[in-house]
Amino acid sequence: MPTIPSNIVVYNLITKRLFSTSTSKNMNYVEKVRLLDYWKIQDSSLQNEFPRSHLVLMVDRRLLVTKDTPDVKMVEHSYGDLKQLLGEYGLQFDLSNSCLLDALPADNDMIPLFGTSIEAADPPEDSPISKSDVLKQLGNSLGGRFTDIRMAMLTMQEERQRNLLAKFQTLTKWAATYRRCPKCAAALKMRTSKSGAECVTCQKVYYPTFSPVSITLITDPTNEHALLVRHRGSAGGVFTAVAGFAHSGESMAECARREIAEEVGIEVDLIQSLDMSQPWPMPDSSLMIAHVAIAKMDQKISVCPDELETAQWFSRQQVRQALETTLSDPQLKKLPRTLDDRQTLHYIPPAGAIAHQMIRRWVDGKIDFHNSRI
Repeated sequence: MPTIPSNIVVYNLITKRLFSTSTSKNMNYVEKVRLLDYWKIQDSSLQNEFPRSHLVLMVDRRLLVTKDTPDVKMVEHSYGDLKQLLGEYGLQFDLSNSCLLDALPADNDMIPLFGTSIEAADPPEDSPISKSDVLKQLGNSLGGRFTDIRMAMLTMQEERQRNLLAKFQTLTKWAATYRRCPKCAAALKMRTSKSGAECVTCQKVYYPTFSPVSITLITDPTNEHALLVRHRGSAGGVFTAVAGFAHSGESMAECARREIAEEVGIEVDLIQSLDMSQPWPMPDSSLMIAHVAIAKMDQKISVCPDELETAQWFSRQQVRQALETTLSDPQLKKLPRTLDDRQTLHYIPPAGAIAHQMIRRWVDGKIDFHNSRI
């Protein structure tokens, strides 16, 4: 009796046939995601593609981005170019510290986009050159500069760039953490793509996780005031929306209602989704899901001291001024220094944060319960 091929074998045969005839001109979105899915689970195929790939880079958890341009983007290099340039500094990368991010068109084909994260050795103690000097020189050699991941997320204008960075950081951190099976403690075999890991003993497969977070802009019934908060330890003068992790057994709207009660001590009358979300990789992977809520201004605000320094109602004009200040100083270089100024609204989060998009829409009159413009 002939053997019937398993579903995975059939899938692989179909996928190989599909992509052997596809070109970058006619490859549509469905074909692209199927190719990515194929690469995720087929280690040998992705390994063969690695020398053809393009890569973005982190060194010591700092991201290589474009320099001297207002639009911050990750710098991409071909495998060969990056190998040569890093080799001049005694640095190496391979599949063990790389993760699959995307598929890019190239001639009549598609090639993988990887993120690779490496660590640089510290110079000797008696060296006249500091590590920061070395990284600055390395960044210049690579056609960019190294920056903090959080600041990169906040200042990148393109959503695709922010999402790829969130994926890069999330998969890198997850792959470094998941080494043992939580069920039986045996070793895990990590996929080349870093999209999953299988236990070598019990065969259970684990996937990268993320936590849902509600982020809510609170307005008054007239829609002329917004309640913004300042988190403990955050940059002085920067106010944002209320946010918090969802608990098991609650919807995102219930999460938003609870977080508002916990953090600022008030009840809201209405909550509505804004149909906006953003992956956010710090400190761990989360998915920010946006809402708007209405609350009466006569309620006494009682902030949770473990989470917040202050929470205040602001007029639309006050928030507009903070928005304009943020747009003119997206790197937040003019942050207030005095204690009093730190508790005064000067900035909102930069444009890369979902809180910025929410607040900006409200300032522009595009969030309005009464006229159903949400």
